[in-house]
Amino acid sequence: MTPRAPAPNFIEAHKSGWPRLAVDRMIRGRMRSGLSSVRAQGIIELRSALESDATGVVFVANHSCWWDLFLAHFLNESIPVDGYGMMMHENLRRFGFFRRIGAFSIDRSSPSGIKASLDYTARLLARPRTGVWIFPQGKIESNDARPLEFEKGLRTLVRRMGRARLVPTALRYDFWQEERPEACVRFGTPTFVEPSDRLLDDWRDRVTAELDQLRLEMLSQDPTRFVSLMRGRASISESRGRLLDRLRRSPGRERPTTEDR
Repeated sequence: MTPRAPAPNFIEAHKSGWPRLAVDRMIRGRMRSGLSSVRAQGIIELRSALESDATGVVFVANHSCWWDLFLAHFLNESIPVDGYGMMMHENLRRFGFFRRIGAFSIDRSSPSGIKASLDYTARLLARPRTGVWIFPQGKIESNDARPLEFEKGLRTLVRRMGRARLVPTALRYDFWQEERPEACVRFGTPTFVEPSDRLLDDWRDRVTAELDQLRLEMLSQDPTRFVSLMRGRASISESRGRLLDRLRRSPGRERPTTEDR
């Protein structure tokens, strides 16, 4: 009897059932308490592109901090797309709840695990309005680290599919006028690509360009340059301002005292 081949190191996403709603609520609560706001550029154009052509997209994004996975889930719901994302196999084993928001594993040390992950990605992208997040740096690095270093998985995925629709995506977090950071995303133009030897270089340059432009946009601290997707909980200064407004309007308080000022 021929021995059965060992199962690949691979974990599928599992988005069904009430636990998905619980994880979504947890993520949104953490984001409202930990971030001042979520703002986006290019999301209107992305929505329009998906309305015209519902082919699945691969978000090729930089990976700068722990918040990226939560932000990716929130953006999936905001666009909206049926969202998924690759996650290191060992990390997904430790934090299995990410499966509920579309995370699936990739084990770069296992050829069978890599194949299983790429095959699964190709099946997902065959569905309309599906989005798969890939962080080709393979690790967390500073927003301002240059050059960006991409691993070969993106090129392997495009070769596996023969043709794929990619979106260069930049994520960045900066402090503006409040005690919590602003989370901003910039979506580039969705583009169909075919396998090529220069694919990694080309898309590293595209993501770098979006990231550099997002940095310039955020330096302005001008919210009108962005689409507002979420406001966090009231900051200390906002809470203080509301309290002073109530005190000023209360009977017998026609104007603020010296302490109010």
